[in-house]
Amino acid sequence: MSEDPDAGGGHRSRPETDPASVTGTPSSSHVSPGAPAPYTGPERRNLARRRVITTLVMTSIALIAFVTGVLVFNSILMPRLIHGAGQVVVPDLSNLTIVQAEQQLGPLGLQLSRAGERFDPSVPRGCVVDQDPPAGSRVRGSRRVSVVVSLGEEFSSVPGLFGETQRSAEALLKSAGLRVGFVSRAPSDVVGEGLVAGSDPGPESVLPRDTPVHLLVSLGQSEESYVMPDLNGREIGGVRRQLEALGYKVVTPAGGGAMGTIISQDPPPGSRITRATVIVLQATGRVIP
Repeated sequence: MSEDPDAGGGHRSRPETDPASVTGTPSSSHVSPGAPAPYTGPERRNLARRRVITTLVMTSIALIAFVTGVLVFNSILMPRLIHGAGQVVVPDLSNLTIVQAEQQLGPLGLQLSRAGERFDPSVPRGCVVDQDPPAGSRVRGSRRVSVVVSLGEEFSSVPGLFGETQRSAEALLKSAGLRVGFVSRAPSDVVGEGLVAGSDPGPESVLPRDTPVHLLVSLGQSEESYVMPDLNGREIGGVRRQLEALGYKVVTPAGGGAMGTIISQDPPPGSRITRATVIVLQATGRVIP
């Protein structure tokens, strides 16, 4: 009679356990035909390294492509899309009035801004003498164009120079924006020697800047002068005594008459004479009864 394995009191035989089912590692006897062989430790590390390198290379290529695209977009496409759209050429506003300049800029969508004023003899007063941006520049619409307006030619007033020394007069003219012209010298009874007796043009005259002003400088007081009277026909003796009493020197030419009536005189009648003037008289040489 065969022995029942399930009967009590007997030893039960356990079935043999497959090591692969315990460890979870497939046994070579359970590998399906045609499946790839499992990677060993070094192969797995090499595979992971290759994957990292591949990822880095792809990331670098993508980053380079992105940077290149941004540069191309900013340098080529953006100027065309943004800067190129709505650009206008700034017109030349030189010698235009403010109103005329605004009429030139308005249709272009540009605005006028007044930056200041300056003197310029070549540009009429109230007209544009300078602008920024300059004429011909390409700018976007709504841009402001700054202009400098001319004050025209600058004028100065001649200062009072009477009684000033020549050096002081030159300094005053320079500070007024004028300059010294010709300097003439003549006697003067109103100011001392070396002082300015007058100017041409006179004080408070309004002149363009850098205009020359001529000066008259005193040589000091002049001698008293008189008008030579007509002595012809008068008795030479009496005339001579009168002139010599006044301080004049009277002579007669050699061989000329020292008596009688005067027939010639030097200086002639109407001349200006001073105490230093020598008067030459010539008479008939005989007394007419």
